[in-house]
Amino acid sequence: MPLARRLSDPSNTLLWIGLAALLLVLTVWLSFTPQGILGKADAVGYAVCHRISVRSFHFPDGRAVPLCARCSGTFLGVLVGLLAPGLLFGRRHAARFPKVALTIVLLLFSAWWAFDGANSFMHLLPESLRLPRLFEPNNFLRLTTGMLHGITMGSLILPIVNATLWADAADEPTVKSLWELLALVGIGAALVAMVYSEYWLFLYPLAVLSSIGVLSILGCIMTVMVATLLRRETQSRTLRDALPLILLGLAAALLMIAVIDAARLAVFGTWDGFVMPGA
Repeated sequence: MPLARRLSDPSNTLLWIGLAALLLVLTVWLSFTPQGILGKADAVGYAVCHRISVRSFHFPDGRAVPLCARCSGTFLGVLVGLLAPGLLFGRRHAARFPKVALTIVLLLFSAWWAFDGANSFMHLLPESLRLPRLFEPNNFLRLTTGMLHGITMGSLILPIVNATLWADAADEPTVKSLWELLALVGIGAALVAMVYSEYWLFLYPLAVLSSIGVLSILGCIMTVMVATLLRRETQSRTLRDALPLILLGLAAALLMIAVIDAARLAVFGTWDGFVMPGA
């Protein structure tokens, strides 16, 4: 079939709609966000993170990374949870949650993240409120608990995405054993060490990857919603089949980021993070 006929095939209509939607949102978003790759990464972080400077890691020139320590860990961990089962374990279409015992461990990771976050929040409040402050928070704890929570998020979202998209979704868990979970945690520990070092050679790519993690997890959620709304669940057999849904999901995720960016910028008038007394 000639290329022109293939491109105009009615079966490609949703693909072109998805591509057009993504390009439109991307063009508008790129036009009003700060310049440069790090500027765009900052704008992604701006939609989901307080970006308080003292709770963030910094480049050698003093510039804060796009996401605070906790969010940097979280969204890098998301990428580990989303990508490792396919890349390391060969389970690209695995559509079951990890076994109950492993899921409990993952949820405990998130519970630790929540506990540390609540304690950290208490340190933002004035002493006059006299709320309990159990221990002194620090960026290493924020980064570590964020990483573990991100691995949990990715590991539990992935089977939902696979079960929604693929006609040949595999009846197997994304993480099968404790050893596989430890492998994910080991990757996370290496990433934590690289971020915590604040060595520029690690920090620049990981800063960008953390922002990609934001778009990835939001894109996954939106792709599931799009597939459900369009009643296109479990119909994709190849990436080509799923691509229209993925493009629409990414467009919706980026639109959400753009709307939050615009609203926050309108209220605060700056791309900088929040400035909190006692932060």
